[in-house]
Amino acid sequence: MVKDQLTQDEGIPLKRDDVLTFKTPGRPLGLEDIHSEYLAIKSFFEKPFTAEIAARICLKSGTHIVKLVSSRIDGNHSVLRAPQLKGDTAPQIFLPSVNAPDIPFAKIIFRPLEVIGHPTRSLVDHILLQDNISENVFEAFASVFGQDVFDAVMLGLTTPLPDITMLSDGEFPIIFIPTPNGGDLQITPISPAAAFMGFKSITGEYYQKQVKGEPRVPRGKWHKQAVSSKPQNISGAIGGPRLRFLAEIPKMQSQYEAELFRFIKGGRFPRWLNDDVAVWIMKYADLIDASEAFNNKDMREGLNRLIDRVISEADAFIAETLLDASLMAEEMALPFEAAQSPPPIQSVILRRFWAHSTFDTARRVLNAYHFEDRVKKNLKQGDIL
Repeated sequence: MVKDQLTQDEGIPLKRDDVLTFKTPGRPLGLEDIHSEYLAIKSFFEKPFTAEIAARICLKSGTHIVKLVSSRIDGNHSVLRAPQLKGDTAPQIFLPSVNAPDIPFAKIIFRPLEVIGHPTRSLVDHILLQDNISENVFEAFASVFGQDVFDAVMLGLTTPLPDITMLSDGEFPIIFIPTPNGGDLQITPISPAAAFMGFKSITGEYYQKQVKGEPRVPRGKWHKQAVSSKPQNISGAIGGPRLRFLAEIPKMQSQYEAELFRFIKGGRFPRWLNDDVAVWIMKYADLIDASEAFNNKDMREGLNRLIDRVISEADAFIAETLLDASLMAEEMALPFEAAQSPPPIQSVILRRFWAHSTFDTARRVLNAYHFEDRVKKNLKQGDIL
């Protein structure tokens, strides 16, 4: 085995991981360099890359790896290839699930090639979805590893895999969905294999250290969990722990919060949720009626104190509601004019549930001269907005 190889430009010893990897190695290539890159990859192997090995790798490569759900799954029932959806032009992402001795060989066909001026793609990617340089890649690979090896890769990746007919017990979720013709269909959902590494790539910035004076690093509720003590037994292309995140259902809004949101969006002013108000108004109505037969200073002062208290608390509710609406609108980045005209105190008091036959009584006394006079006097004193 060749221990190292000099790069073409700088004479720096080339290491195995520089060219043999599932990751993008950071080695920009011209079209004419693909052949020499495959030669560099081949130089690190003592054993030949045969058509038999290539076929074995491709048979265990697909879009979904069932072993990611359960490592106890039988090896002959561990890989799926989801069909390309009609109209979907995005390239499918295959990952291998091979035994440890085959992982280095799998890196050959899954090694990303960074061809200048073209998307970074592996031999597998070029076979699954060809572009204008795919033939260059095919010719370079076949000239280095042999036409029979290339044919085995091409056939192995484009031939449908056998259906999975067996699952291990315990680990797999089962969902029953109704069918149009009656009865139920049993399904077992699993995630695409690429989602495991893709998930890690989008969460990387959440684990960065916060540097003083720099923009705040985003955080989240992430949990790292090891997939297996030997992750290479599942896929050499999936390394490290599996990530999970906690998604919390938004807290249900209270009735007041829901009405506040509707108010911000142009709806009615929120209800004043104070059950005692109806009791106070009924007592106020009784005193109004009683004052018609017997009226003295003590009764008038008691009448005024009672309704002044209701007016004062209604005014406080209006002011607090406008402030809450302004804060909610600011938090949700919604347009809202906090200084808009508040609703009349009478409508704030009336807009509630009234027991049978009490609404007419409440509306009568709140439209009476005494109530309107007390509102005006409180407004004049500056007690009411």
